[in-house]
Amino acid sequence: MPAMAQTGNQIEELVVTAQKKEEALQDVPIAVSAFDQNALEKSKIDGGPNLVLAVPNVNFSKGNFTGYNFQIRGIGSKLVAASGDAGTGIHLNNAPLISNNLFETEFYDVERVEVLRGPQGTLYGRNATGGVVNMLTAKPTDTFEGNARAEYGNYNTMKARGMINVPL
Repeated sequence: MPAMAQTGNQIEELVVTAQKKEEALQDVPIAVSAFDQNALEKSKIDGGPNLVLAVPNVNFSKGNFTGYNFQIRGIGSKLVAASGDAGTGIHLNNAPLISNNLFETEFYDVERVEVLRGPQGTLYGRNATGGVVNMLTAKPTDTFEGNARAEYGNYNTMKARGMINVPL
């Protein structure tokens, strides 16, 4: 996972909020894998289960019904009961998701996805023993823009998604 992306003759620095403040990825003393929207598309990471393709020490398995086991460094949740808490925190815009569905989550119109490996209880509270997945959505801009995507697959499977930004 590149910490810097090269655009032309300039090297662009990736800024993360792993420690609840904006700082350059290379200055963060935490094991972090961060992906912006372009890196997610290049790596073909379109949802939560695909993070195992690009992040070391991450394992993901689907359980019964809506259950799943997302593990970082072997710490996750293998509980069948709905009352159990996972050992890996899933956050959206730095807010914890109590009942999350990372298996069904798609990374579309996000600013970046950060995966922090190792205990993060000091900054992210309980249930961050294994680490944290922090998804940051894209902020609105002052320009009119839109994006649409459609897919068609086997057995007449169809999928469409899009976004529009209208300045106010």
